[in-house]
Amino acid sequence: MKIYFKLVIFAICMLIVSCKKENINVVFFKDTKAYDLAKAVEKEDLDEVENLVKSDAKLLEVIDPISGSNVLSLALTLENFESFKKLLELGANPNFINPITKRSVLIDACTFYNKPEPYTIDLRYIRLLLEKGANPNYIVENDFTDKEGNYHMATSAIHEASALDLTMVKILIKGGANPYKKLEQNQSSPFSSALKGFKNKFEITNYYIDSLNVDLKEPLSIVNRQPSNELTELYVQDYINIFFSYEKGTEGYKKTQKLIEKLKSKGVNFNDYKYKM
Repeated sequence: MKIYFKLVIFAICMLIVSCKKENINVVFFKDTKAYDLAKAVEKEDLDEVENLVKSDAKLLEVIDPISGSNVLSLALTLENFESFKKLLELGANPNFINPITKRSVLIDACTFYNKPEPYTIDLRYIRLLLEKGANPNYIVENDFTDKEGNYHMATSAIHEASALDLTMVKILIKGGANPYKKLEQNQSSPFSSALKGFKNKFEITNYYIDSLNVDLKEPLSIVNRQPSNELTELYVQDYINIFFSYEKGTEGYKKTQKLIEKLKSKGVNFNDYKYKM
């Protein structure tokens, strides 16, 4: 009996080790003809990637049935830039849209990266995609739930970038992105994403105000309040009130006060405004 349990434990350990060797996103391709290519992408074996694609260019179009990715989006997920670059050189579609998430590979590239450390900004992917002809104005107009019951939010590349990094925003705009284009869902603007952003939201917000001259008096989004089903317009004052609530005396508080003074100087009324958030 002891020998049996030892064998079971050994088998489990071997299974765990084998799973660790291959990323789960690569395993998703296992039952497709692009599995060998996916493995080469993971290993960044560029010669093998080239040989496989040149022998069958249709491999670039294969979609894994689990996540909806192709090998180009796989390279992005794995953050293997050399594989990503090679695939585009070999003719991968820079406008690939995941049929499950409806997100373009450019939208997915507007994100934080884990290499070399978490929350890294890596602009190489969006630069290369734009150089190869990626559409910077593709939009997932509305929130939706896929057939598996997973919820996906409306977005665009400029909306994603506006919450993350100023240089990313500038690269997209230079590449033709419209920084004023609202989503159909809630009529949310890229400026609203900047106001909800992370540590760089002050510089991105100021860029929208000072350089892009956004309309500071128009609604930034429209929310449907439940259970009354009432549509409520939200303005810059509401966003400042919720997303810039720093403790008094902190650097964030000082920057917020300075931002409020700038907005007041441009005619935004904070004194008599009835907050909706």
